[in-house]
Amino acid sequence: MAKIRSGRSGFYVQVLGFALGAFLLSFALNLSFEGLSSGISLGFSLPLFLFVLVLGVAGDVAGLASARAKEESLLAMASRKVPGAREAVWFVRNAPRVSSVFSDLVGDVSATLAGALAVAMASRLRPLSTSPSGVFLTSGAVGLASLLCVGGKALFKPLALKYAETIILMLGKIRRLWLTVLGGTTTSR
Repeated sequence: MAKIRSGRSGFYVQVLGFALGAFLLSFALNLSFEGLSSGISLGFSLPLFLFVLVLGVAGDVAGLASARAKEESLLAMASRKVPGAREAVWFVRNAPRVSSVFSDLVGDVSATLAGALAVAMASRLRPLSTSPSGVFLTSGAVGLASLLCVGGKALFKPLALKYAETIILMLGKIRRLWLTVLGGTTTSR
């Protein structure tokens, strides 16, 4: 694996990497959702839309919690052998990257995809619209997606701040399970 440059240039390389990753992820997922949404019913599109919204809100919560959680609390849990605590320390020690991945990649890309799904659902409802162009229907769908995404993130932000260590401990337990399944080590060192 290539060594990441240190200092200011390394930071800009990471930022560029995250931005490019967000573009590619959004592009690929939007292409697949465009094709998928044209062939599926509204009964399946709506739960998919809600799942993408929940994923975005959860990503934002996890990113904020990783930046807020205190390493000392998690180290104390790890010394008491709380499962997942050692793995949770990794999230706190890597908070800038974890926050970028969860809040920016997962959270913001999910919001973009929710908007695309909302437009796709509105276009399927366009024949039922009284407006000849369907502009109000599409604009309303995008507005609703924004309302739910921004509102959900705002609603859960105080919980992410208050229960940061608990949220990161849950992520640590998931990471521990993931590493166990893959046969990797479960230490945070």
